[in-house]
Amino acid sequence: MTADSRAALPALVQVWGLVTVALCLAALVIDGLDYQLLALTAPLIMAEWAVARADFGTAMAAALFGMAFGAAGGGWLGDRIGRVRALALSVILFGCATMAVSRTGEIAPLAALRVLGGIGFGAAGPNALALACEWMPLRFRTYVVALLSVGTPAGGMIGAAALPALLPSLGWRGVFLSLGIAAVALGAVLVGVLRNPAHEARSAVGARSLLSAPFARLNIGVGLSFAALIAISYGLNAWMPSFLTAAGFTLEQALAASFAFNACSILGAFAAGWLARAQGSRRVMLGSAVLTAVLLVSFGVTLDAAPGARAAIDALAASVGFAASVGITTLYAMAALLYPPEVRAGGIGLGMTSGRIGGIAMSFAGGYLLDFADGSASVLFGVLAAAAIVATTAGWLVRRHIPAHGLEVS
Repeated sequence: MTADSRAALPALVQVWGLVTVALCLAALVIDGLDYQLLALTAPLIMAEWAVARADFGTAMAAALFGMAFGAAGGGWLGDRIGRVRALALSVILFGCATMAVSRTGEIAPLAALRVLGGIGFGAAGPNALALACEWMPLRFRTYVVALLSVGTPAGGMIGAAALPALLPSLGWRGVFLSLGIAAVALGAVLVGVLRNPAHEARSAVGARSLLSAPFARLNIGVGLSFAALIAISYGLNAWMPSFLTAAGFTLEQALAASFAFNACSILGAFAAGWLARAQGSRRVMLGSAVLTAVLLVSFGVTLDAAPGARAAIDALAASVGFAASVGITTLYAMAALLYPPEVRAGGIGLGMTSGRIGGIAMSFAGGYLLDFADGSASVLFGVLAAAAIVATTAGWLVRRHIPAHGLEVS
């Protein structure tokens, strides 16, 4: 190898890293679009099949259960067969399931296909994050995590914007078929273009078990914090329109508060990439979790004391979305940087599975908590604030953290 070719290698690696990040982001965007598609087209499907909302709820929740299994299983698989293969398989799996949905006409097969697709949705995340981070220099990895963490919600937003133009010509079945074909095609591109990092094959030799003692504190800290923060995010997304309309807000006003929550969640994800590098993950996790708890208490008190204070409610919804998202994205960065390569995808997947479990639990529990308080959100906000305190676990239990302004994990 000549001196010129050796000098060109770092530049080629950087270019390849950018290509890898772009394709991993594309996989997560189409993952999010595919996942949200059933919710976006549900009114049309229920009208065509003449089914009630309660009966359709099984199909709506099915993907969440698949995602819980897929995140842990897909991460484990990525550590065994390589990130590229596992990512491509997950994209192809949910693409095939989405195509098959276009042929269904009953709830049971639809729910089964959504569980299968959910496994693919869940498996894509840990492998995309691990692969993209491993191709980028260490100093950029928190920013890469921040970028990829908004891929899935961005896909949902793209779907909401594009569907009005697509449905008149394609119908809901045509949209599912087209998106499934696009996902399978992307999976083929991933296999043909992406490569695993050179160190991955070496690190797999003598790999330690993710559940062994050296990872216990990291597993527990990240897992509990993921479960707590995702429970807050899912709980507010699922129930905010309900408790705000019960407090006297119009549906339009309630949806505006939900929009503020989600929009600022995206801003919080981007901010976390910088904060984790500037302040270190320990400070960011402790600060974001405590701030989230304080904001949730303030939200609940304001809603009870001044239910007509729309500006204050919107501001609090936006602030909670921002603070919780900073914590969630920092957890992704911790998992991507603190687990060694031989268990990295599995570690990310384990955290994501914990988050899904928390989200599913709060999605179901929220209604019971609201009913228990006769429609008041005070009990719900109390439980969510307690969950935010649980989220501090990743700050005080985990020993090694991303340091402030440093390149080496401490």
